[in-house]
Amino acid sequence: MQIDETILKVSAILRKARNIKNCLVPINRIPAETLALIATLLPRKRDLINATAVCQQWRMILLSFPRLWCNADGSSSELEAHLERSKSVPIQVNLSSPQLIGSITPHTSRLVDLTVWVDDLLDFDDIRHPLRYPIPTLRSFGISTKNPRLHTLALPPGIGEDLFLHLKELRLNGISSLNGPQTFPHITELFLSTNAGPPRSASALLNTLERLPGLEKVHAVFRSCWHPEFHLGGIVTLPRVQEMYLSVPNEDDQMDPMAIPPILQHLKLPNLTSLTVDSPFSSLSDPSILPVTSFAEQLPNYVELPEVRIDTTMLSGKLVFRSPSQAVITLITGAGARYKWGHLFWGDLPLTSVRRVTAILVDPELGGEDEWLVDVLTRLDLLELLELGGDCGLVLRRLRRRMALGVGRVDIQTLIVRGGGYAKSQALKLESVKGDLGLQNMAVTYIQDPDAESASDDEDWYEDSDG
Repeated sequence: MQIDETILKVSAILRKARNIKNCLVPINRIPAETLALIATLLPRKRDLINATAVCQQWRMILLSFPRLWCNADGSSSELEAHLERSKSVPIQVNLSSPQLIGSITPHTSRLVDLTVWVDDLLDFDDIRHPLRYPIPTLRSFGISTKNPRLHTLALPPGIGEDLFLHLKELRLNGISSLNGPQTFPHITELFLSTNAGPPRSASALLNTLERLPGLEKVHAVFRSCWHPEFHLGGIVTLPRVQEMYLSVPNEDDQMDPMAIPPILQHLKLPNLTSLTVDSPFSSLSDPSILPVTSFAEQLPNYVELPEVRIDTTMLSGKLVFRSPSQAVITLITGAGARYKWGHLFWGDLPLTSVRRVTAILVDPELGGEDEWLVDVLTRLDLLELLELGGDCGLVLRRLRRRMALGVGRVDIQTLIVRGGGYAKSQALKLESVKGDLGLQNMAVTYIQDPDAESASDDEDWYEDSDG
């Protein structure tokens, strides 16, 4: 008996010693709130569960912060652990299978975001019963699939009146459209990504948009391509849409710009404030993508263009309408497609309204392909601000020579140059002769850009076709 009591006393002393030792470890001396913040950076949900097994102190701290457990996914046991430990805080749930829907039924009163992965059209039947009752807290709902044959999802009757009654965000991943008679006027954001083939994906997108008349933001990534017989019927009017992003990769995961016009010409967007087309081949620069005359009715905000921004370092195109009759277009392209930007300015854009131009250029060895920008600048009447960055020395040199030869003229009020040594030398030369060029009131500011090309001041550094 005495031996047993002695063993118990020794064990208690050892446990106390271990606790004291653990308390002296630096990681255990940080505040509990800090440890909880570190736990939010764990890359996987399973890592959070594993962290509770490190020691008793960690377990006690991590379990005392229910917001750490509000994002629930994983296996059935992991899902139940998150749901139990999140207590009464709002939860976001990602179900890898519809069969797991029963696990969240007792917690639907605090469900704010739900994503369900399905493999077959019949899978949706598994979530009908648990979700047939109203979920007033649900604000975001997503349906995802890896089944390439699953394009359209038929919603159960009445589900829009209950599940989607207070929904604001709808996410469709791998699914082109929703079928059924319902419309969902309360949904304001749509995120759609699908692999449906042409022209089904474009038709499905318009079909889905018709069911969401209250949309304010659309983000669509879908596979499609242009066909001569690709004609969609009718125009879908979305009076509240302010932001739209369209990306259309083809079979080789390259962008297919010819799929954009069939979408835009069937959408009427009177209050659009931002349009982004992700297409490195031509983006917004190709008149076939966004011809002003063809889209005047659909995009009434696209009337005047006071500002143009150009960046040759990335791959996308963005048009921003700041207010009716005022727009900002950001042109972004890679070096291989740079020559296409000149096409934008020869056709429909109302250049007489442009007052601000910002251009960030790269790859001076491709100098001949920057000549289009000089063509654009010398066709403008008045520029309140011209800002050039990167490897822009050749543009400044050609602009100065053309104006000196009388080939083109532009009134520049403020010139800002952000570049290397060669750009600086050309900016200074332009400033030195501004009186002769009729630019007496032009203010020149140079800002050193360490990432830009620093070249010699030699006039022959570039081969200049202007003579």
